[in-house]
Amino acid sequence: MTDQGLSAWGKFDRTTGRTHRLEHHCADVAAVFEALIDDRVLRERFRVAAGGALPAVTIERLKVLAFLHDFGKLNSLFQFKVRDPSLHAGHTTEAMQCCNVPELHALLGLEEIRSRWGAATDALFRAMLAHHGRPANEPRAPGGGDPELWRPRDGYDPRATAALLGERARAWFPTAFAAGPDLPEDPRFAHQFAGTLALADHLGSDEKLFTFEPDPDPDYIRRARRVAARAVTSGKLRRGTWAAATAAPTVVHLFDHPAPRPAQRAVADAPLDTPLLILESETGSGKTEAAVLRFAALLRAGHVDGLYFAVPTRAAAKQLHGRVEKALRRLLSAEIEAATVLAVPGCLRVNDKDGSRIGRFEVWWEDEPGRDAALGRWSAEASRNFLSAPAAVGTVDQVLLAGLRVKWAHMRGASASRNLLVIDEVHASDAYMTKLLHGFLRDHLAIGGHALLMSATLGATARSRLVSHRERADCPPLDEATEAPYPALTLVVGGAHRTERIGNTETGKTVSVVTERMLGNPGAVAARAVAAAHAGARVLVVRNTVTSAQAVFDAARRQGADDVLLQVEGVSTLHHGRFSAEDRHRLDDAVEAALGKDAPRARGALVIGTQTLEQSLDIDADLLVTDLCPVDVLLQRIGRLHRHAGTARPAGFETPRCRVLVPEHGLDAGLKGRLLQHGLGQAQDGGGVYVDLLSLRATWRLIERKPTWKIPAMNRMLVERATHPEALEALARRLGPEWRRHRLSVDGKQGADRNHAWRNRLDRTAKFDHQLSFPADSEEQIRTRLGDDGPRIELPDPVTGPFGLPVRTFNLPAHVFKKDFPTGEQIEAAEAQPAPDFRLTVGSHVFEYDRAGIRRAG
Repeated sequence: MTDQGLSAWGKFDRTTGRTHRLEHHCADVAAVFEALIDDRVLRERFRVAAGGALPAVTIERLKVLAFLHDFGKLNSLFQFKVRDPSLHAGHTTEAMQCCNVPELHALLGLEEIRSRWGAATDALFRAMLAHHGRPANEPRAPGGGDPELWRPRDGYDPRATAALLGERARAWFPTAFAAGPDLPEDPRFAHQFAGTLALADHLGSDEKLFTFEPDPDPDYIRRARRVAARAVTSGKLRRGTWAAATAAPTVVHLFDHPAPRPAQRAVADAPLDTPLLILESETGSGKTEAAVLRFAALLRAGHVDGLYFAVPTRAAAKQLHGRVEKALRRLLSAEIEAATVLAVPGCLRVNDKDGSRIGRFEVWWEDEPGRDAALGRWSAEASRNFLSAPAAVGTVDQVLLAGLRVKWAHMRGASASRNLLVIDEVHASDAYMTKLLHGFLRDHLAIGGHALLMSATLGATARSRLVSHRERADCPPLDEATEAPYPALTLVVGGAHRTERIGNTETGKTVSVVTERMLGNPGAVAARAVAAAHAGARVLVVRNTVTSAQAVFDAARRQGADDVLLQVEGVSTLHHGRFSAEDRHRLDDAVEAALGKDAPRARGALVIGTQTLEQSLDIDADLLVTDLCPVDVLLQRIGRLHRHAGTARPAGFETPRCRVLVPEHGLDAGLKGRLLQHGLGQAQDGGGVYVDLLSLRATWRLIERKPTWKIPAMNRMLVERATHPEALEALARRLGPEWRRHRLSVDGKQGADRNHAWRNRLDRTAKFDHQLSFPADSEEQIRTRLGDDGPRIELPDPVTGPFGLPVRTFNLPAHVFKKDFPTGEQIEAAEAQPAPDFRLTVGSHVFEYDRAGIRRAG
């Protein structure tokens, strides 16, 4: 076939007018797909998804489909829209319409492909057209749609392009058209193909890698394969040789520990053919190190070639990132130079190097690496790439986004399939998140993936759901649940599981836990904390809401506590999520400097904050003051109290003490429709932090009955007595009809949340057909946490913030806008004036920003 008339372009540079031929771009993407699937672990995931066999001809046929991914661009209106703005045409929906034009269908080779490659071809064809991150929209017009799409125009003939693409497919992938078995029909295979192709298209569309070639070249595939191999290797996406270059994992080598602790030994000794482990062990028992040891063992065995370590909060991710990066640097050979990504939106960190965004797509790295080294940081440059990193530490949201019907879910899921997924503090997930996690884990494990779930306080109800492959899981009776081993490791294979007791962890402590009826009195709370800090103690105050934390902070300042309060650039402050993204990084560093393992003890310190301080952070306080919260959360907060054994404590704080702030008039008012505030009970808008008053009442009752907690010996009993359905039902009966009605109401809300999650999930057991669709603007409408997500606001230029440093990015929760949520245009037009009178204006909303964070103006 000779090139006649005008050629079809696949990529077009509006600035220079340069073009990259369509068949060349298709070859680029197919070559990247080829390089990806040639790697050992990813190929194994395809084999399992295919049902156990993956012959060479099947792989070649997938490459042909990858090559044809953009064939819809051959339509005339798409080709000329860069010259004529009045023309409107895409290429995915149009590709479906093209298949109803028999001549073009035949010229492309699709007629032969669909007739000879089996019934699964239709699903894989639709998966092929989802390469932009979501399934292609169904054509509204019947047949071939607008005939102008397919008519020759001004010297360009779509039929010539179709014939050329069909010819190149046969020439460049000849064995795909040989005899062979039908393509696999398992839906998981099509979903895995969709995600891997989306990743290949993402990388294969990078002009810096695949330079434009406007002239026809029958041998272009050679160039594409050469560039793709380099891109995939330099981008840390080809990792098949890493197993042989991985050092034998030991705690001595990786962490400078003299010997493994019991939890670490149990995980290290677990069979490698066990895809799911659930580790339950107290805070500070070495779970992080256990996870890295598990990854090292699986990597050496060739079962995984990536790690995603998920934690509940950004602060925890930032602190943990350094620990994991250091261990992996020791684990992997110097030649590999693995990239450990901090997977937090708005952050640009790989290993110990930081980047800055220049425009929408460019990133400048502080060490100005060479081309290949910079490409190795590709996974850090967009949140949709995080799960493709060889190692990443980030929030659990990134995993949940792989299980929702949102853009790039398939790409995230296919990338994650190669990884050991570590989910820390898995108990912290609410009903909605737990259901999403259960659904995605099911699909991840079904194609050969591995996961390690960790918690200090996992209840029997949550554990039953996580180990079960059924939609509904039976929870063991209360007595049995209370007597279950702890610390423990649960091994899950298919539908079977067993739980093994872990030996003595040698990290026990006895904590005095006492309630104080001063929840609504920030002045009294501040006075207690300030006095302790001035006596030389490191004091941690954890409140359930930002407003409550700000009230205590304001009171502490009035009481002359600036000398002991958390400091950023010499300005006293507190820690919560309602700061600019830039200042949140500074706050995280400040907390570690004040309460971290190596923090100086020359004087007392007072750190006030919210739930951002309670999980996965390696910080150590002499005294903990906390709002009432569910017992599993309370145990997590206590995990920051006297965390490091053997540390010298100031006089009066030699033993760990936790002061729990409770409502002055009890919880009953919340049953009568009155607001309790401070994160307890249902909020005015129907949401809330801890809406289950019965669980809170059970926690309060435990404290009153047992004011001395031996941890971890009592962990199992404490959690089950305040979370198990039998215990809560018995307490509700004892407290009366109003409490029973409240329990039914909470159960109903949690059931609704689970149903909402199940409706929004991406079910990879479902066929990839016309019924699979993602709602428009789905990332805005479908959230990983109900009610949490608000707009991301990026100012056009940095503005001086309350700490005298530039800020420009704000992630505000939806509830601060009440019912008047700003439009996209208002978010784009947001503006701010600099400190000291910082005002952030978003539509009709005006916020003040000072050392205490964002608050509504006035």
